[in-house]
Amino acid sequence: MTEKSVIDPIVEALDRPGRITVAGVPEGYEAMLLAELATRRGQLLHIARDDSRPARLAEALAFFAPDIEVLEFPAWDCVPYDRVSPNVEIVAHRM
Repeated sequence: MTEKSVIDPIVEALDRPGRITVAGVPEGYEAMLLAELATRRGQLLHIARDDSRPARLAEALAFFAPDIEVLEFPAWDCVPYDRVSPNVEIVAHRM
C-alpha cells in the first residue's frame, strides 16, 4: 500500500476538465504544485498575497520546472481614478 501525498487529491483533480481553484496550499508546496499544474494544463494564473512572494516563487519554479516561463505583473502603486500616475518602473515592468 502506498502512502498518499498531501497534494494527491489536487493532482487527481488536474486530470478532470474545467477550471481549478486551489487555496490554502501549505507553505513550500506552492511552487511544486504550480509546476505540476503548468506541466499538465499549460497556462495558469497565480495571484500572490504580497509583493515579496512573486520573486521567491519564480525562483522555486525555476527549480521544479526550469522550462516554464514566468511573467510577473507587479501591483499598481496607486488607486484607480487617483490624480497620481503609477510609478514608471511598474508601468514598464507590466508592459
